[in-house]
Amino acid sequence: MMDTDEATTRTDTAFVFPGQGSQRPGMGQEFYDAWPETRATFDDLDSALEIDLSDRCFRDELEELTRPRNAQPALLAAGYATYAGITSRFGVEPTYVAGHSLGHFTSLAVAGAASPTDLVDVVRRRGTFMERAERDAGPGTMMAVLLVDRATVADACSDRDDVGVALYNGPRQTVVSGTLEGIEAVRNALDDTDARFRELEVGAAFHSPVMASAVDPVEDVMASLSMREASIPIVSDVSGAVYTDPDVARRDLTTQITAPVDWVGVVETLKRRGVDRYVEFPPTGVLSSLIERIHPDAECYTLETPADAREVFA
Repeated sequence: MMDTDEATTRTDTAFVFPGQGSQRPGMGQEFYDAWPETRATFDDLDSALEIDLSDRCFRDELEELTRPRNAQPALLAAGYATYAGITSRFGVEPTYVAGHSLGHFTSLAVAGAASPTDLVDVVRRRGTFMERAERDAGPGTMMAVLLVDRATVADACSDRDDVGVALYNGPRQTVVSGTLEGIEAVRNALDDTDARFRELEVGAAFHSPVMASAVDPVEDVMASLSMREASIPIVSDVSGAVYTDPDVARRDLTTQITAPVDWVGVVETLKRRGVDRYVEFPPTGVLSSLIERIHPDAECYTLETPADAREVFA
């Protein structure tokens, strides 16, 4: 891969990386098939695990791929390996990076804040801790609440300790997460509003009280992770703040286990800083759709194929 000191920074551009719920079989495969740099990066990441990440990304059935211990390293691999191919071939870097939930870890790898092989191991373990938490405190689920404002949704969750807001995805798209009983209670509390509901295809009740028992082991893993100052500024999906300090990553990625992801805050921060161009890495589609609702004047590009990359960067 090209030395990042030689890379050209694309002004007013953010690279964004998706999280769980966006996974699908075949994610990143066209880059893997076409680019030796992407294949080599997958091989490097495989060395940190006892699983074949290309098999996970390209050949797993969706049900197996959705298990957190599989989805999390697979998503990181698909996004980072595509990025490795981009930098090697086009010599470009963004002004900022940001990731949605699990995508925050991919951003750390891209920003040089931690070794990608270390991070893929961290998220594999993170997924295992989350599965264990789900078994202990679940079953749970996540539900998108559409057409009502975020304050109304947060208020509907306020009387219970088994459900909460998990994702602020858009001005009128808020995701709640928790036990099945808690989700049903929120749905009932919003019956007299214009709310519409959609259950998400995820492997657990992420960013909710159900995940409480995963906090301490994730905190321990993050404390032991070797990290350094990021070379590209990262926008936190917890606070919306821009940072390069690894201590912020340790704090926010532990807090994130039970706290909401504020994607609206991420995009608003980037907008204030002059970003008007977003490049979404595989698996694509979810984040661009959200960004267009929050920042309608932005240009959004999705990297599905090498041809897309040539169009954006050549």
